[in-house]
Amino acid sequence: MDTFELSQLQDAIVHSAVDAIIVIDQQGLICFFSPSAEKLFGYTSAECIGQNVHILMPEPFHSEHDDYLANYIDAGKAAKIIGIGRDVQGKRKDGSVFPMHLSVGEAKAGARRYFVGICHDLTAYQASVKAHLNLRSMQDALLEAAVDGIISIDEWGIVQSFNRGAEQLFGYHKHEVIGNNVSMLMTSAHAEKHDGYLQNYKTGGKAQIIGIGRDVQAQRKDGSVFPMHLSVGESRTEQGRLFVGVCHDLSEFKAVLQRLISAEQRYRDIVQNQKEFICRLSRNSRLTFVNNAFCRQLNQQLFQMLGISIFEFIHADERHNVETLLEQLRLAEKSATVSLSVRMLGPNNNVHWVDWTFSNLAGSAESADEIQGVGIDITEQVKAKNHAKFLTNFDTLTGLLNREGLAEQFNRRQDPLQAYAILFIDCHRFRLINEKYGHEFGDLMLIEAAHRLQSVLPEGALACRPGADDYIVLLPVTERNGLLPFVHYLIEKCTEPYWLANEKISPSVCIGVSIYPDDATELHVLVRQAEAAMFEAKQQRLLLRLYHEDIHNALTRQLEIEQGLRRALEQDLLNLVLQPKYHLQTQRLIGYEALLRWHDAELGTVAPDVFVAIAETVNLGKQLDCWVLKNVLRQIRLWQLAGLQPLPVAVNITAKHFSDPTLYEYIASKLSLLELSPACLQLEITEGVAMEHSPTIQENLNAFRSAGIKIAIDDFGTGYSSLSYLTALPIDYIKIDRVFVQELDKGNNLSLVKAMLAMARAIGVAVIAEGIETAEQQTQLAQLGCEFGQGYFYAKPASLSDIEQRLRQAMT
Repeated sequence: MDTFELSQLQDAIVHSAVDAIIVIDQQGLICFFSPSAEKLFGYTSAECIGQNVHILMPEPFHSEHDDYLANYIDAGKAAKIIGIGRDVQGKRKDGSVFPMHLSVGEAKAGARRYFVGICHDLTAYQASVKAHLNLRSMQDALLEAAVDGIISIDEWGIVQSFNRGAEQLFGYHKHEVIGNNVSMLMTSAHAEKHDGYLQNYKTGGKAQIIGIGRDVQAQRKDGSVFPMHLSVGESRTEQGRLFVGVCHDLSEFKAVLQRLISAEQRYRDIVQNQKEFICRLSRNSRLTFVNNAFCRQLNQQLFQMLGISIFEFIHADERHNVETLLEQLRLAEKSATVSLSVRMLGPNNNVHWVDWTFSNLAGSAESADEIQGVGIDITEQVKAKNHAKFLTNFDTLTGLLNREGLAEQFNRRQDPLQAYAILFIDCHRFRLINEKYGHEFGDLMLIEAAHRLQSVLPEGALACRPGADDYIVLLPVTERNGLLPFVHYLIEKCTEPYWLANEKISPSVCIGVSIYPDDATELHVLVRQAEAAMFEAKQQRLLLRLYHEDIHNALTRQLEIEQGLRRALEQDLLNLVLQPKYHLQTQRLIGYEALLRWHDAELGTVAPDVFVAIAETVNLGKQLDCWVLKNVLRQIRLWQLAGLQPLPVAVNITAKHFSDPTLYEYIASKLSLLELSPACLQLEITEGVAMEHSPTIQENLNAFRSAGIKIAIDDFGTGYSSLSYLTALPIDYIKIDRVFVQELDKGNNLSLVKAMLAMARAIGVAVIAEGIETAEQQTQLAQLGCEFGQGYFYAKPASLSDIEQRLRQAMT
């Protein structure tokens, strides 16, 4: 059924019409049923809307109406009633048949055709004609009471009666019309021909209006022309033939119809130019209206979409949900709305995401069974959201899950009855590959390793790259006996040679394994256990290590240290000591290195290398650095205010903190706040940090060098020392690790130390030797050309109060 709507003004006019007004579409379905029609036929509007109009007709019209309408629309055959009008019979709801005058007008609105019927009940009229033949007084009363104009003429066209309705309609008083030719009420075109028509009918010709009714043009006394429906009946009396015409003013109806057509076109223009998708759905979810935007989105023509079920354009996975929601809307007694996002399918099955808002039309009698939909294409928003979700849960380099994504998947699958093995895989030597071939080749190797990993994992397993050169695997375990053979197979596949830059590279991996739920039930604990097992395997030079009780104890100790360290930072329970540094040739004090010490009431004294390593693992390294920097700079400022002259103090910066872009600003603001010279502070970083080709690290190095803060590479020689990377770094010192210094007096590591000193001289940086404990070590290093040193031979790390006492002694 076509959509048919009236504005409020139109609705008020049509609903006030005396005659029944019925509007049907080109299928014969009732679109509008006025209150007068409800009174005339005994049906309510809701009972008729959407029904075929032939329910209002007795036989034979009931059976023949659809064919008449189809012949008129499809074959273009002339209609017997459209534009003419005729007296017919109507059928009420109770089955009773009554006479009525039916005049039909056709209206076109765009591609739509409507037929507007005005049904005038002739029951009273026929009774009045009969009464006129018998009782003239009753006839006069009826004529005067009629709303429509009723005029009777004799067979020569002379007006015999002219009721009050006719006076109001034409503007004449009855005495001005009675006795005159009826043509005075007609326009000149019809007036000239009327007598001829009447004469033709009397002599046996065909009447063009009698017994049929038609819309004509009439003329009032003031000359104005108006549309009128004229129904003429013939009666034979003793005085001769009498023709009675019923004149119904169509001015208001025509105006309403014109406004309706204009409003329909305006509505269509507005709707068709909207960017949103607009549609109407019939009770079986077929499209009865779609706008241009919807057609363009699905790349379909209007005629291809109308009458088609909307579910043909909805993704199969979405149809059941949409169908359920639409059915709930139809069953709702009040106006209701639902919103949902749906995948729509184009002609090539390309998917578009559309955000639909569907509303029922419960408050509209004409469209009570329809649902209106308004949609917005959100395909790009969905793509952006999916991409953001991918970035949140997946590693952008390898496409594997990241830590957050693995945690989300683990939480979904967590089942105490299903065992899982958590594999922590560490790939050795990837850092060397980055250094030798560059990060681009290193990334290719990481990608290839991820592909190999995925290729051997069984269904249901999950792979994750938490960062750097590590991988985590969540592996369903069906048979415990098959776990270790599978892990060995995985190691074999992952260590097969890679080809990079036409060179064969054989990587090595080390794997730690923990078991859910045997070892733990929380993922972060299981990962930590597997990682601890991996580190133990690496220390023991094994390929594989299962998590066990000793590792558990170590992890427990690590957790206790972590919690205690957090408590120490919050409550300021750490201590600073300073180890002096000397010039080896002159024995002159040149500065200090700040070292942390920590004694916990429960844990006892915790070695710095232990708690600093744990701090870096649990992201406390930055807080630790800031605590040291803050206290060192504050102490230097206090000494200066006391008139003392402290030498520069070196502070170790953890790896992650030195890659923080805010590090330089933090230190610069502290120096400025305390009014300290940058020369009072030196920074030490590990060789591993220096090897990272991070732009942020390079920017920090350049910024500190420009500010006058000297940088030293700590523990030099324990990593992968390279002259090529040293030449590119803006550093001032390298510090030879104590492991090389302590064996010098036994004749060991001499060549290595010489090589390090030669490298330093080649790039123009000074060397500081750590861990000097004997006079022989000091003498040998001085002879080799090492400039500076520190160690127990000179002095053990001292408290701040001891250092202050020495500074005061130096002033006296």
